[in-house]
Amino acid sequence: MKKKILASMVFLGMGLRVLPAHAAEAEACQMVRIGDVGWSDAAVTNGVAANLLAGLGYKTKTTMVTLAVAYLSLENHQLDVFLSDWEPSGASYIDPYLKRGKVERIVKNLAGARYTLAVPDYVAKQGLTQFKDIAGWASKLNSTIYGIESGNDGNKIVLDIIKANDFGLGKFHLNESSEQGMLSQVSRAVSAQKPIVFLAWEPHPMNMNFHLTYLSGGEKQFGASAEVNTIVTSGYVEKCPNVGHLLKQLTFTIPAENEMMKEVAETHAKPEKVAKDWLKAHPEAVEKWLDGVSTADGKPGLSAVKTYLDQ
Repeated sequence: MKKKILASMVFLGMGLRVLPAHAAEAEACQMVRIGDVGWSDAAVTNGVAANLLAGLGYKTKTTMVTLAVAYLSLENHQLDVFLSDWEPSGASYIDPYLKRGKVERIVKNLAGARYTLAVPDYVAKQGLTQFKDIAGWASKLNSTIYGIESGNDGNKIVLDIIKANDFGLGKFHLNESSEQGMLSQVSRAVSAQKPIVFLAWEPHPMNMNFHLTYLSGGEKQFGASAEVNTIVTSGYVEKCPNVGHLLKQLTFTIPAENEMMKEVAETHAKPEKVAKDWLKAHPEAVEKWLDGVSTADGKPGLSAVKTYLDQ
């Protein structure tokens, strides 16, 4: 009988050992390095990720990079995570790294997005609704299309269109500045009711601040719609499975991103603060994202994050 009891105790002990609640994450995973390309949507999605990770006991470091440097930094293991892989526009930047196995796409974090050229509604009502219409407006547009920062994937597409003289735009010029610089140009044009063609995307507060028409006919270049993916350095999910599990579940919606970006734009609050307030107001999203996720030291993740958000 003693042998049976002892055997049962050993079996139960083994069961407890092979079925732990959670194991603590490796030391190398305690700091999560995130790439930020300076876009409004990146600011709030990175802010959400940073708050959740902080609540779980991780440290985060967000580094401003260009799109090209983001992937190079992932390849060189100088960054761990990049939440802003817009496709199909960004394919030319990321594809070489994917083919070499240096980075991995782990989840589509946003569906139903848009990224292409747009005009104010009053311009569309005058007849500029398609890519093929732009050339006929050359004099009114000063043969200029407004883009964002140099090296951006959308800028590259426009430059390729100009170089190939697609849609008769060979004599057009791309004005490269920044997201805020471009939007300032749009704001001035709208105030004066002047025509302007520019890079536009959704989610973004511009869709609430201006009445826009997205141009049709550029689907070959920009795609019929857009999606955003989460990218990690190769092998990261295997090395840091708990963070990887969180990242795979971290998906967003256009209304949620628009809401946070609009708050940042109107109040000039830090994106991390806006993201934290949004998380406090949407516990259902937090519960979904933290399902099966533990703290860095292996304790229940949801309760820890709730405590952090209430601080």
